[in-house]
Amino acid sequence: MKRFTFYLLVMALLTSTITPAFALKKLAQAGMPFLRMNCNTRTAAMGDASICTARDATAIFTNAALLSFVEGFDVQLTQTNWIVDIKHLAAAVAYGHPKWGTFGLSVVKMDYGEQMEIFPYDGADPELFEQGYMFGDTFEPQEYAIGIGYSRRISEQFSVGGHVRYVVQDLHESRMYHEFQGKDITVQNREEMRSFDFGTMYYTGWKDLRIGMSARNFSNQGRYVIERFELPLNFNIGMAMDLLTLFQGSDQQKLTLAVDWQHPRDYTERVHVGAEYALMGMLYLRGGWKFNYDEEGLTAGIGIAKEFSGFGLKFDYAYGDFGEFFNNIHKMTWGITLK
Repeated sequence: MKRFTFYLLVMALLTSTITPAFALKKLAQAGMPFLRMNCNTRTAAMGDASICTARDATAIFTNAALLSFVEGFDVQLTQTNWIVDIKHLAAAVAYGHPKWGTFGLSVVKMDYGEQMEIFPYDGADPELFEQGYMFGDTFEPQEYAIGIGYSRRISEQFSVGGHVRYVVQDLHESRMYHEFQGKDITVQNREEMRSFDFGTMYYTGWKDLRIGMSARNFSNQGRYVIERFELPLNFNIGMAMDLLTLFQGSDQQKLTLAVDWQHPRDYTERVHVGAEYALMGMLYLRGGWKFNYDEEGLTAGIGIAKEFSGFGLKFDYAYGDFGEFFNNIHKMTWGITLK
């Protein structure tokens, strides 16, 4: 097992460091991409290496098997300041019972702000005809998902979990010419779907090395008018370990290395690598890199946590580099645990 683990760690590091940037390739289309966004600030700061590391209520979004490590009630609220002033909001609540397993609830919402309708102009006004379009009413696009999850430890080393979501995308209405009716009609651009996630977590029994797998966003096809689309299906495998356990180790310090391999529906494979240094269970310094992305790459962050009698509080912050053409990403999570 020690030799096998050593080989796995070496392969993880080599795979992440030699992934060529030119390997990035668009393979297909996927709708509702907000479903793939990371809702855990801790792992977002670790290069999105989350399959084996998100051990709070937000695990419901990445690998539901990790919900089994929640004890008592856990509430997590996350806000992501995305590019072009878009906000991504997420909330997760989990309750871990010693006999029945862990139950979870999740909510995700995108905030695009107000948008303006724009229509092609084919009338007689010379100025508008030269412009080619005209403005209509303002509207707010709606994208959100509501889900329930469950996780259970099958043994001391093996956990499984699942997550079911009701997903809605409402892009307001649009006008289009109907060839059979011979006139313009109004189309409601609203789609409702169900998605399914499941995941596993296995502790190898050597030090605290763990290996996890997850599949996210299984669903039927959606459709707008005649165009069909798929949700952003992702297959993931990851591993993580406290490197200080290779030596004497200490309860006061931990240095966790995590690596995820991701196989998305619409792009070539990606690799996420991250590390976290924990001091006395109170201060956390994090960093990571996302390989095989066209813009994203460096991530970093900090976390503060404090345990009191019967409850705990935490705050996490993550920064993400989004290249030279967009503003950088800022993510924050506020959490409370009741035991």
